[in-house]
Amino acid sequence: MRTKFTSIFFGLLASSTVHSITLAGGNPAEPIIPGEVIVRADSAETLATTLATLAADFVNVGVVDQITGRPIYLISYGLTGAQTPQDVATRIDALIAARTIPWGELNYVGQTGEGKTDSLWLSGVGFSAETFANQYAVPMLGIELAHERSRGAGVVIAVIDTGIDASHPVFNGRVSPAGVSFVPGSPSSGDVGDSIDNDGDGLVDEQVGHGTFVAGLIHLVAPEATILPVRVLDSDGNAGTFQIARALAWAVDRGAHIANMSLGETYRSQALEDVVGEAQTRGVAVFGAAGNSNTDDPREFPACDGSATGVSALDWNDVKAPFSSFGDRIDLAAPGHTRLKKGVPVPSQSIVGPVPGGGYAAWFGTSFATAFTSGTAALVRAQHPEWPSKSVPAGLIRYTLTATLGATGVAVDATNPVYAGLLGQSRISAFGAVDVGPPAPPLGDLDLDGGITAVDLSILLEAWGPTPNGHRADLDASGDVGAADLSLLLYAW
Repeated sequence: MRTKFTSIFFGLLASSTVHSITLAGGNPAEPIIPGEVIVRADSAETLATTLATLAADFVNVGVVDQITGRPIYLISYGLTGAQTPQDVATRIDALIAARTIPWGELNYVGQTGEGKTDSLWLSGVGFSAETFANQYAVPMLGIELAHERSRGAGVVIAVIDTGIDASHPVFNGRVSPAGVSFVPGSPSSGDVGDSIDNDGDGLVDEQVGHGTFVAGLIHLVAPEATILPVRVLDSDGNAGTFQIARALAWAVDRGAHIANMSLGETYRSQALEDVVGEAQTRGVAVFGAAGNSNTDDPREFPACDGSATGVSALDWNDVKAPFSSFGDRIDLAAPGHTRLKKGVPVPSQSIVGPVPGGGYAAWFGTSFATAFTSGTAALVRAQHPEWPSKSVPAGLIRYTLTATLGATGVAVDATNPVYAGLLGQSRISAFGAVDVGPPAPPLGDLDLDGGITAVDLSILLEAWGPTPNGHRADLDASGDVGAADLSLLLYAW
């Protein structure tokens, strides 16, 4: 459980730099996961050669896991004597040079930007459902006006995070029951702690609530979208590169339209880049947080990946949040800052979201700017159920969404002259984004004629049972058209 909730604690502490080994990803600040290396081996023969090469010099070499359907493997190794991970890197580099494998890398730690800087949510100061619904980002983004044209119906948003407390009343049944957990030893997709200081920073379960908070902001913007919980970060907000890439691959295979990744790492992982690139090719838009280190070097990934959309954070005046990272690879900006007065958040200038147990809290970070952006993208995506189409093929959906949000947002260079061109094309506007598209079909409109009739009921009944991923009749994104979907359709009739 979190250890500092009984008193007001909302600090943004400077994180210490951990010197780590790099194979091909710049100068990462995150540590490696000892004894793990990731490789891409495109055949059984190359995998066998890779294992044999490593086994000749190291102990306990073997395949630990594979990203389903992809030739990307997590391999274990053990060191003896004076060996170091750099020795493993050297062997992998030799395999790459020999063209045995296209790439290989050590498994680094990725985490929430808030976890990196020990930023915690703050409750106990009067935040409520009303405060949540009326926070400054709502009028700033024109969310209520946007809902007159789209509420996100038919869009599935994967929240790749610490899990989600689906029982929180704010979600009103819009969290898919088909969530998954990639956290070892914890099969629940809920947002729960393990009462262990996993990262040794003196805090226990400090990022419990992160996924719930992020999902709540997405739901605030796109209340009829379905949120798919993909729990990959532990309760301290950490996970390995391989695990994060595997979680994204699962979301892509599961039929998500949008993947919210309010996390990152400064190591430019080829494994994650491969899967992010695949997501874009298959029409899945990935949104990543720029990071909370107030820097443009090192960059955060996947936010700065060319196949993902990176998001920086602003305050209520469209001024860069003091913690927000920036750079020429950032695409968009959104509100993400909370004002503190004598250590207490000012409700009218706070980012407010749900936290496990039914309550609400304030937080700040680029994670939450990313959530607002993913939600806004879902509104636009819902306006175009025909995608992919001849004019917007799958590989251009993310680009089109990002371009739409950028072109319809509010210019912020004038309010941020020092960071001109480094915070994204614009600060998003939910109303502006949906105003250039057609009204979105309502939830349950399966024939896309603008209403819900017996024809829609017939389509749902014909699809009854297990369905392909992304079937529009699967209204709760459970992977099965059944009584729950029928109930949702009848309710919307």
